[in-house]
Amino acid sequence: MSNLMEQYVHYHNSLQEINRRAKEEPAAFAEESESVYRAELMRIAEKAARETDCRIVLLAGPSASGKTTTASLLLDCLRRSGVSSYVFSLDNFYLSEEESPRHADGTPDFESVYALDIEQIRSCLLSLIETRSCRMPSFDFANHRPFPEKEKVELPAHSLVIMEGLHALNPLLSEGMPKGSLLHAYLSVKQGVEADGELLLSPNDMRLVRRLVRDARFRSCPAERTLGMWPSVMQGEYRYIKPFRPDADITINTFLGYESCVLRDEALALLATIGSGNPYFGEARRLSCALERVTSLPASFVPSDSILHEFLG
Repeated sequence: MSNLMEQYVHYHNSLQEINRRAKEEPAAFAEESESVYRAELMRIAEKAARETDCRIVLLAGPSASGKTTTASLLLDCLRRSGVSSYVFSLDNFYLSEEESPRHADGTPDFESVYALDIEQIRSCLLSLIETRSCRMPSFDFANHRPFPEKEKVELPAHSLVIMEGLHALNPLLSEGMPKGSLLHAYLSVKQGVEADGELLLSPNDMRLVRRLVRDARFRSCPAERTLGMWPSVMQGEYRYIKPFRPDADITINTFLGYESCVLRDEALALLATIGSGNPYFGEARRLSCALERVTSLPASFVPSDSILHEFLG
C-alpha cells in the first residue's frame, strides 16, 4: 500500500472523522475517497506498463471486493499509460452445474476452484502469452452451463490482458506459464470503521454490507438469504482464495472512506426485515447498531464510474 493510501486510511476509517466530513464537506469527502483509490490504480498500471515481459495481470479478490469495476478502471489506467489492454473474466470458464464439485449435502460448490475448467484456463492463458490469441469460452448463467460457441480472441502486439476472478491467484491456473509473463494482483477491503478505539465494522462487515445492497438490487435476494449464505462464502474464501494473498505481486485496497455513509440507509432498511424470531436476527441487529452510528449520504455524491455502482447500480 502506498504512503498516500496509508495516510488516507488511518485518517478516514475513524467514525468520528467519517461523520464530521459527511456533515461538513460531503462532496470533498467523496471526491477524496475516490481520488486516492484511483491514484493507487494508476500506480499499479504504471508498474504493469514497466514490466516488459508481462502479458497478463491476474486479478483476484473475495466476494464484494469490487473486482469487476477495478478491472475496468485498471484497464482505463493502462490505456492512459499507453498500453493496449483487455479484460476477461474467469467466470467464462465455469463448468456446467452437472460437472461442478459438490458440498457434503450434495449441492454444487461454486466457490471451489474445481468449479472452473482448469485445463481450458491454462490453455487460454498460455495461448494469450505466446500468440496473443485464444478461443475464449462464455458461460450461460441462466442455464448454468457454457455456451456451445467460443469467441476467437486476437490481440495486437504489446497488449496486456487483465483476467479477473475469485481464483485468479490460485497456482493451479498459472502452473507452467513462462516466468515473468504474469503479474498477480489481490484486491479486497483492507480497513473497516473504528470507533472509540474499537472496530465497529470490520473489513468483512464492509463487504457484507456491500453484498446485502447488491444482492437485493440485482439478484432479488432478500437480506435473510444473503446473511444465511455469508458464512459459506467466508468459508470458501478462507479455503480457496485468502491462502494465496502472500503470493500477490500487488495488493489493492478497495476501501472508500465514504461508502458506509452511502450504503447506510439501504442496508438498514434491508436489515430491518429480519425479525426477532429469525436465526439471523442477532447478526442483523449487530450490523444495524453499527450503521445507525454512521451519518447518511445520498447516492448523488457517488461519481458515475465509482466502484460503488457495482453494488448500487
